[in-house]
Amino acid sequence: MARKWLKQHLGAGLLVLIPIVATVWVLKIIILWCEGIFETLVPAAWRSITLFGYPVPGVGLIFTFLLVLFAGVLTRLYFGRKLLALGDRIIQKIPFGRGIYSSVKQLLHALMATERGFRQVVLVEFPKAGSHMIGFVTSERKETLHVFIPTTPNPTSGFLLLVDRDKVKPLEMSVDQAFKLIVSGGTVQS
Repeated sequence: MARKWLKQHLGAGLLVLIPIVATVWVLKIIILWCEGIFETLVPAAWRSITLFGYPVPGVGLIFTFLLVLFAGVLTRLYFGRKLLALGDRIIQKIPFGRGIYSSVKQLLHALMATERGFRQVVLVEFPKAGSHMIGFVTSERKETLHVFIPTTPNPTSGFLLLVDRDKVKPLEMSVDQAFKLIVSGGTVQS
């Protein structure tokens, strides 16, 4: 009896605490990463510990936000596009960096661009007859659909299938819902 009670309450506690701890952990990693960018790019004389005598939390996060915003504004200008093209050419010359950079860049473009993003969530028979996977329609060619099949739990990698339109089954779920389902390995359904 006590064992069953302990098991139930321990399980309930884990279900509540693990998502909270994981969220705090990921946010901490992001904040520390942003603080590291700030410490790397800003001269020591301009850092908060030098100016105020103590570190000011969040300065790196604000700095990184402004850096990303500045990069976005810069890339929309002619000079920024030329600079970005130069950076692309340099990264293309790095043996392992080339593959990682281009894959992540293409996936981000697919996710961020409204007219070129994931258009629809579909079910595709893959990798063999009788097995089905969730995929995202990325583009269409006559009677063929380009379907990206992400892998679990890392949806940044996956497969691109060219599938006849009549071989896919549209699903009534949003891209966000499908991503949650894929990343969780099917345990989270919204």
